[in-house]
Amino acid sequence: MTTPDETPQERPTPGPRSGHYGEISPGVPRYGQYAPEGWVPPSSSDPNTPGNPGHDGGPSSGLPPASAYPGFQGAGSQNKDGTLPHRGSGPVPPGQHLAAPRQVRLASRLVMAAGALQGLSGVLLLFVLFLPSVRTTLIDAMKAALPSDPAYDTLLADSAMITGLLVAATILSLVAAAVYFWLATKIRKGANWARTTGLVLAIVSLLALTQPNVFTIVQVGLGVVAMIILFRSPAREYFAKHVQGNGPHGY
Repeated sequence: MTTPDETPQERPTPGPRSGHYGEISPGVPRYGQYAPEGWVPPSSSDPNTPGNPGHDGGPSSGLPPASAYPGFQGAGSQNKDGTLPHRGSGPVPPGQHLAAPRQVRLASRLVMAAGALQGLSGVLLLFVLFLPSVRTTLIDAMKAALPSDPAYDTLLADSAMITGLLVAATILSLVAAAVYFWLATKIRKGANWARTTGLVLAIVSLLALTQPNVFTIVQVGLGVVAMIILFRSPAREYFAKHVQGNGPHGY
């Protein structure tokens, strides 16, 4: 308010502060103001408009990166053929895979551990085969363990026969270790035939307990525990989905 002798004072222009609307962009009216005649709002999709970051404005747009949103499917989560992994409760479509549950992954590792023990036995047989001192120690141990029989004495005295048996046992042991690892990989991918094959091998391996030792007990126990896990829920449903989506054999 002024008197006749006073010069009217200009009201200072309030700057942007809490509770006031600042300028959105050059030429854009503030809240509560009328737009000038002929004014056209800037396009939100034009990245060249001043003050508008556009769709690909990056960090200046104020939006988090795409990888921060739930359900983001990056390139690393795709299958080898470029398709996305199957998600949901239905059967697995051909060409896609279903993420293995924790129990199936655990069983697969147990089978691999049994395979590692089998491979270790093959390596030990190689030492027996190529180290004469180790072979002599093994033959003496076998003579002490086997009953006194002229047939056993003749067999253990035949060096060529012993060498042939060691070679055959080494090859079979290493091949069996490779089969263990191969089945473990297929089991993790949901191949039902691999699970069935593993069950058959686990049952056959029980025959090794007729002459038990710590090494054999641990190896057979790993396979048996793995099969028990694979034929219980949720592993049972996991393999059933693969059978439904890939045919009767579950490939």
